[in-house]
Amino acid sequence: MAQGSSRLFCTVTSDVCLSSPCQNNSTCVPDLNGYLCICSFTPPIYTGEHCERLYDPCESAGCLSSCFSTPGTENFTCLCPDGFDGPNCTRNINECESNPCMGLKSYCVDGVNGYSCHCPSGYSGDDCGTKVRDCADDPCYNNATCVWAPSGYECKCIAGFRGQHCEEDIDECLSQPCRNGAICQDGIDVYQCYCVPGFQGYHCDIDINECASQPCENNGTCINGRDRYICECLIGFTGVNCEADVDECEADPCQNGATCHDHVGLYTCECVPGYEGINCELNINECDSSPCQHGGTCLDMVNGYECDCSGTGFVGSFCEVDIPECASDPCQHGATCQEGVNQYTCLCLPGYEGENCELDVDECETQPCENDGECFQRSNSSYYRVLPELDTDFSYESAAGYLCYCRAGFTGDNCSINVNECESAPCENGGTCEDLINAFQCSCPPGFTGVVCEINVDECETKPCQNGGRCEDAINDYTCHCPPPVPDQLPWGGRDCDVPLTGCVRDPCQNNATCVPSLHGDQHQHTCRCPSGFIGDTCATSTTFSVTTGGYLVIEVPRINRTRRQAGSQGPGVQLRFRTTLPDLILFFRGSREHFFILELIGGNLHSRAESGDLKLAVRLSGDFSDGLWQEVSVSVDERLVLTSLSGDPTKAEDGGHNQLLSFQPHGLEKVYIGGVPQEYLNKTASRMGFVGCFEDLLVDSQPVLPQSFGPQSDVQMGCVKSDWCGRDPCAERGRCVDLWSDYRCDCRRPFNGHNCSEEFTSWTFSPERNRSFAAFPIMQQHTDDVMVSLWLKSRQLNGLVFQLQRENQAYLTIFLKNGFLYIALYNSTRNASRFLTDGERVFVSIKQEQGFILFNQTQQVFTPREFVGFKVEAGDVAYLGGLPEGENAGQWGGYFKGCLQDVRIDDTQLYMYSGSISQKPLHPSYLPRNSSNVLEGCAGDQTCKMKPCLNGGKCRVIWNDFVCSCPLNFSGKTCETRVWCVSDPCDFGTQCVDLPDGYECLSNATFDSNALKFNANGTLFLPVTNISMRLRTREENGTLLRATNRLEFFCMGLLNSSLIVKFRNGNSLEVHAFTSDVLVSDGDWHQVELSMSSSRIAASRWHLSVDGQASGFSLASAGNMEFFNSSTVWLAENYTGCLGEVRIGGVYLPFSGLLEDEAPQTSQFIRVGEISEPRLGCSSSSSCVSDPCQNNGTCTDLFNLIACECGPGWRGERCQENVDECGQQPCVRGTCRDLPGDYECQCDPGYAGKNCQLEADACHEHRCENGGSCVAAVMGYTCVCPPDHSGPLCQWRFPPQQCDVDLQCEHGGVCTEGLWGANCTCRPGFTGDRCEVDIDECESNPCQNGGTCVNRHNKYLCECVSDFSGETCENPKQQQQERVPWLMVAVPLACLAILLAAIGLVCLVLTARKKRQSEGTYSPSQQEVAGARLEMGSVLKVPPEERLI
Repeated sequence: MAQGSSRLFCTVTSDVCLSSPCQNNSTCVPDLNGYLCICSFTPPIYTGEHCERLYDPCESAGCLSSCFSTPGTENFTCLCPDGFDGPNCTRNINECESNPCMGLKSYCVDGVNGYSCHCPSGYSGDDCGTKVRDCADDPCYNNATCVWAPSGYECKCIAGFRGQHCEEDIDECLSQPCRNGAICQDGIDVYQCYCVPGFQGYHCDIDINECASQPCENNGTCINGRDRYICECLIGFTGVNCEADVDECEADPCQNGATCHDHVGLYTCECVPGYEGINCELNINECDSSPCQHGGTCLDMVNGYECDCSGTGFVGSFCEVDIPECASDPCQHGATCQEGVNQYTCLCLPGYEGENCELDVDECETQPCENDGECFQRSNSSYYRVLPELDTDFSYESAAGYLCYCRAGFTGDNCSINVNECESAPCENGGTCEDLINAFQCSCPPGFTGVVCEINVDECETKPCQNGGRCEDAINDYTCHCPPPVPDQLPWGGRDCDVPLTGCVRDPCQNNATCVPSLHGDQHQHTCRCPSGFIGDTCATSTTFSVTTGGYLVIEVPRINRTRRQAGSQGPGVQLRFRTTLPDLILFFRGSREHFFILELIGGNLHSRAESGDLKLAVRLSGDFSDGLWQEVSVSVDERLVLTSLSGDPTKAEDGGHNQLLSFQPHGLEKVYIGGVPQEYLNKTASRMGFVGCFEDLLVDSQPVLPQSFGPQSDVQMGCVKSDWCGRDPCAERGRCVDLWSDYRCDCRRPFNGHNCSEEFTSWTFSPERNRSFAAFPIMQQHTDDVMVSLWLKSRQLNGLVFQLQRENQAYLTIFLKNGFLYIALYNSTRNASRFLTDGERVFVSIKQEQGFILFNQTQQVFTPREFVGFKVEAGDVAYLGGLPEGENAGQWGGYFKGCLQDVRIDDTQLYMYSGSISQKPLHPSYLPRNSSNVLEGCAGDQTCKMKPCLNGGKCRVIWNDFVCSCPLNFSGKTCETRVWCVSDPCDFGTQCVDLPDGYECLSNATFDSNALKFNANGTLFLPVTNISMRLRTREENGTLLRATNRLEFFCMGLLNSSLIVKFRNGNSLEVHAFTSDVLVSDGDWHQVELSMSSSRIAASRWHLSVDGQASGFSLASAGNMEFFNSSTVWLAENYTGCLGEVRIGGVYLPFSGLLEDEAPQTSQFIRVGEISEPRLGCSSSSSCVSDPCQNNGTCTDLFNLIACECGPGWRGERCQENVDECGQQPCVRGTCRDLPGDYECQCDPGYAGKNCQLEADACHEHRCENGGSCVAAVMGYTCVCPPDHSGPLCQWRFPPQQCDVDLQCEHGGVCTEGLWGANCTCRPGFTGDRCEVDIDECESNPCQNGGTCVNRHNKYLCECVSDFSGETCENPKQQQQERVPWLMVAVPLACLAILLAAIGLVCLVLTARKKRQSEGTYSPSQQEVAGARLEMGSVLKVPPEERLI
């Protein structure tokens, strides 16, 4: 039975167990060599490599013979063979125990199920009881001779026998004596050969002659072979024995379609007509009979001939027919051929001559074109479609003649007519034209100049305007716009702004009007530009008045009897400026009850109407015209009613002109009512409100109406005084201030009220401390169908009844809190209506029934008409706030409300609370409470710190219905119950500390390179492991991410071919679960991997794998949780290269940093207990773009452990190292392509340009024609058409040529020489120009460096350098010089010192020489000692003569 290895190996190189190879409930375990099947030990027991067959205990029983067993169990029985016994038949029975061998000298040897006896000499047999035989017994066979031997006897065999008793016949055929495939038959000391056909002899070695029987027929020759013969046949026969006649026609010898006839040994050919010969290979020459006539040449054909009649003048089969010579079309240039006898005549078209009209007559030879016109022959086909006069296809019929291309200024067939250039009236601005040859001359009127008088003479060029005036040119005139006045200076005026204007010196204009001085002749005058609200010559009269009581003013307009036609285009109208803050009022009314037009403010918009009989017109301008600012408006009416707003950007609205039969007549409009109307006219208005505000600048029919003309009236005041009522915000930001012109109104926001919104409706506290509260209000009236319940709410309690309406003790509308959200219950239907509300802040709540919908806060639909039955609030119903009376169950609504309620209303009726007795009547319609309990006035909170809720030294602070604990630094939470660990910064640098309820985690990413980490949980996981998660980033296709083992239980997650693979076995099950992901993760991006049970509430379920939130795989069978992680050794990142982020097992983090065996304070944790090497914190790629691997300006992108190069145009390859041959795509349309590194260049054909030579080049685009020459494009460039007075390729030479001293004088010493094209100046160095008139500026090239100034000189320049530089071009920086010392002060002492030192040296030399001379030839030991080693060594080398004598 196969035994499983106790070591479990998690491999990801090949998923061998995924195919479930193990059978019969066996367990597949991967091992180093693949997989191992662990067979079940419980009966029935299976065995085999895949546990595929029942276990047979006899296979391992070791029975030597038969074995009987029960398959699938361990029971077996061995049937022992003879000679063995024992349980497994392993004990050999000793048969020698019975002394079976006879004789004294015999010896018994025991064997398997037997024995053998070693007999003494002379005896044999199994028991040595048989005496050995001798020759007396005649033991030898086949006449052998028996002789004595130590073993008894020996047989001497005769020839042919062998063996102990010569009983074996020797096989003489073993040596294969028979040849050529013969059969050998053995005998006694002899053999016999039986030959195959074709051979004979004792050994069958003689070949038999098969030709002896003469088998070849028809005189064929027989050639003998081995067991065969060959017949060589005569010509004409074939076959084995030459018995068949050969068909000589079979080779098809006859040619040229001849018929072959076969004979014996030969053939004959029957030729077709035209051929002869043995094989019909010769063509018969039919020309031998000379069939061709008239000298025609005979050409032999097959069975025929053909006559070549060339040059004979004849045609036909025999050249018998005379041919027409015109058939060859000999006449050229469209001439007509006239036939003759063996000849022809060409009738030429005009312009051609010659025998075949081949000569083109040159019509231009006589120079017919006058005035230097250029002659073109019509017979030149290249001129067609080129010259404008020949814009047709060429034809010989029209080729005669010539065309004259006239010189500019001439026309006519022969250029004999001088063109009148004045016909086109070229002179502009009234200029007079004078015709010239190829030119004209314009005589311009005053104020204009130019070739065609096109230039207006700028009279401003002389700058006539003085004192900064701006000159504006006119025709033969100018106008000076004088500058605006400068403060404290008089403005300028006059024609040239040269006269100070004194008209405004006395400041005649009042009321901030603008005074504009002017000059009329010598008279100084002024004009006052009045601001709005003033009129008059000096703007002293005010036009502003205010209307305060809503009255009106009446203006009588003088009646003028004139029709609308007589009145002109301007109809009756009113224009005014107004200012008000009221949105609805009358501005003016003009006319009578039946015939009028009116202007009103309605909702802040301008409305105007006109009525006259059946004619009704109306217009409207939208905008905020009641904003308290001045608005200017005009109304006019004739065929149309026109309303115009003149404030800011003018806007207009009009109506009318649709019916020409109806028009608004101007009469009957004498009365104008300003700011209101009489009582009988009120029905003609829409606002019905008199004006309150200010008017100014009132114009009726364009005539000003002054308020002084109204006379004293109590409701009219001069000027416009307006208080800014809302500017100081009297509503204190609790409402919207409405300016009523003479007063204001505050539209207060709930729950505020009062004139200035300074008061607030009282809040009421429900369920203070631990009390229960409610209030009941009887409904006293019926409300509309679209009823609304609204209130202000403030609470921190999650649940509670807020508001309920009952009828006959049955609730039909309930508003309550549930988990902090507001719910609405209609009868038995409940819906959520809001977000979380109970955060202690005051919120507004409104519930409205509108058109069958239930709306929360006016916008959010809570119920639709299909979801509920509508309700009505009727008299007799009861409204409850905060709870229900004792005896009624409020539990289903969350119990009693705890918090504050304020300004509770049903529609606009307030549920008015009060304490004690009512001292004053409520300001709003209200319902009073019938009874209430434990409701406190004001919004009061509980004393929440009384119970000292703050732990760990925290300080309690009361907030409304709650408390706040100020915790020490190392504690947090509502009651300071949570220890804060990250404050002490316990994590390593590069990690992020995250607090847990009982500890902390140090989160980080890390880079791994097969440096595995080892973890243990040590039994700290108190929750079952139902999920495993990790973040990873890699490009490795294979590797082990996470592995854990605990006896038979194991878990492994890894990478296989870029997919995730998961294997595990848990609990007491022997089944291994294995599956892979559908998603590839080895792409260099971050991926979030989650492995979890589909349901953690049941004991076993499928495990699901997801990648980046998408399902990616699952286990095929259910499995339990992985509690073995609690006591297992966990390995992370074995054989894995890449990055890992957060790795969690059962939600518990596996840390990458910190010391080994370092424990965190939390209960559940994995402790790092070992590692191959510490990973590198952070995620970093091994490949980098820092080295700039992409060549040729390619852009490098780091793809994590991979780089990609984005190549620039013209490059490709992994590193952009290959140059793309752009010329391979043949981009040059008309040119030759030359490949460049990363680019290409097109060398264009003449006449083309562009990047790809795709554009036809304009040869005249940059032409060099001079002196007004015209450029004419040509195929290979351009040609300059010169004016009459110039010539040359570029029109650069005068014509006729200039002459020295007559036409050209050279300046600055230039030498004038005359050549073929006229005079030319050769300039001296330093000058240039046609006349050497230009001094060359040698400074133009900026030769001076380092800030030097260039001074131009004749034919040279001079650089004036700055102080720090020198040189011809200031190129040399000067050395920094110290403060100079006079050189004599230094040189004289130095010279004296040198002379002194020289004298001292000379004296020393003399003395030394004298001493040396005295010491030569003497021996002085003391001197030698003083001189030292060098003198002593010198003495050794060279002994003085005196010493040698001694």
